[in-house]
Amino acid sequence: MSELNGTHGLARLAAIDVGTNSIRLMVAEARDDGGYRVLDDEKAVTRLGAGLIETGRMPSDAIVATAEAVARMQRIAEGHGATHLRAVATSAARDASNRDELIRAVHERTGIRLEVISAQEEARMSFRSAAHAFDLSNINAAVSDIGGGSTEVVLSAAGVVDRMHLFRLGAVRLTEKFGVGDRVDNGTIKAMRSEIRETLRDAAGKHPFMPQMLIGTGGTFTALARVSLLLGSDEDASDLLPFNVRGHEMQHAEVRHLIDWFREMSVGERAKVPGMTKDRAEVIVAGATILDCVMEWLGVNTVRVHDGGIRDGLMLTMIEDLGLGGRGAGVDLGRVATARRFAQRCQYEQAHSEHVALLALMLYNELERLGIIDAGGADPHERELLESAAVLHDIGYLINYAKHHKHSYHLIVHSDMPAFTQRELEIVANVARYHRRSGPKKKHPNFAKLRDEDRAIIKRLSAVLRVADGLDRAHKQNVTALRGEREGDVLRLTVDAMVRPHVAVWGATQKSDVFSSVFGVDLEVVWSDESDGECPDAGDGDQAGVFTGTRSPTPSGPD
Repeated sequence: MSELNGTHGLARLAAIDVGTNSIRLMVAEARDDGGYRVLDDEKAVTRLGAGLIETGRMPSDAIVATAEAVARMQRIAEGHGATHLRAVATSAARDASNRDELIRAVHERTGIRLEVISAQEEARMSFRSAAHAFDLSNINAAVSDIGGGSTEVVLSAAGVVDRMHLFRLGAVRLTEKFGVGDRVDNGTIKAMRSEIRETLRDAAGKHPFMPQMLIGTGGTFTALARVSLLLGSDEDASDLLPFNVRGHEMQHAEVRHLIDWFREMSVGERAKVPGMTKDRAEVIVAGATILDCVMEWLGVNTVRVHDGGIRDGLMLTMIEDLGLGGRGAGVDLGRVATARRFAQRCQYEQAHSEHVALLALMLYNELERLGIIDAGGADPHERELLESAAVLHDIGYLINYAKHHKHSYHLIVHSDMPAFTQRELEIVANVARYHRRSGPKKKHPNFAKLRDEDRAIIKRLSAVLRVADGLDRAHKQNVTALRGEREGDVLRLTVDAMVRPHVAVWGATQKSDVFSSVFGVDLEVVWSDESDGECPDAGDGDQAGVFTGTRSPTPSGPD
């Protein structure tokens, strides 16, 4: 982030998006509610992605033009009194072998350090923009950004990201690859559709749920919306303000109709269609075809257009990072508090999750006291990571019960909780993911990609979480305390409970497989009152017991 000269009563910020086809500037004034008022919006077409597929490099003249455009936008931002500026580059810069040449040219010309953001961060910004514009809190939604070089699709449930799908499909990329120009023949359209469908299918697999709504951001969507709104009208597209485009809905059949209409025109004829610009006319057939296939793949019939996107998401991020908005912006929450706030957004089962977190910390402390866990060699934040994972372990229920542990992983890893580093998010997400079913395995991509030391932490913490979760298998918070005693290769865990804890004892023992493997001890779970003769009725079972291994009968109850 760069600081600019000049001040103003209210904070003024500038965001620059260096894309595959064009560069966009937004200058805005932050509001107390975390939003902003746009002061200026500029665009320059520099075509950084031209020829990238063939050469693997951005053209030198496009790099020079981009540096000049950023310098011009910097002057505009300074003229408005912007105090902070952030510039990000997306697909073309990510893919090009000469990205450093672009970064260097921009810095030498302006002093601005251009950030080449990942596809994940690009998708996150687009989603943040859409979620700020539309209420996604009560629906399953998909947000898609079709850019010049890439397409991102984010699936969310109740306003929380569950999946990010990132595709090397873009309007410029496919236009060049398939030679889409004047009057596109049916064979070219079929070949392009075939590649898009195959890419979507192979890269993304099966959806966790079917979205109720598709929201589209980026130039392809806004261009199609303008054409749709002005169809049969004599109005000039310049009279159509952005807020008229936001929220406009198009049916799948209309998208296909527009593709058939555009492909029979020359680029010049497309550029004369009300609502279309010349630079967009060159790539609109490919962009609309991507949209057509995305709608087909998602099984949605309607797309709602959003005129925001990366710059909007970037601006909202800057406002939050600088602590300029209300609603808690700028408040430095700790890891567990941040996790708890996210869990509330995911409508977690508070009583069960918080109790499991308490039991997990109790068990961790006992393992440390007994020397089974080496406190000196632990991550300094290991307890916080364990507690956070325990609070979040069941948030996958937001998607559905089946495979909820895997949904928990995706929700956490895509959550962008500011108190955690990306490494810590991966650890917490994996610990939550392994609270049930299979333990950590190197064949699992989410686990295999991590460093050895982080895999060791995940094994250790997931082993503890699995037993703690088993101790509240009935979700009744019956177990109130525990203490451990090691006898050779056996760890005897004695639990205090308000009533006979048959299911809790069984649940902890059943989920002790990873525990025994990681810590090298067999787990034996007993109730502290089992030797007192008469036992109170009710609770979560029908008889007291001592269980090791898997010898016990299987009671009913949630997992």
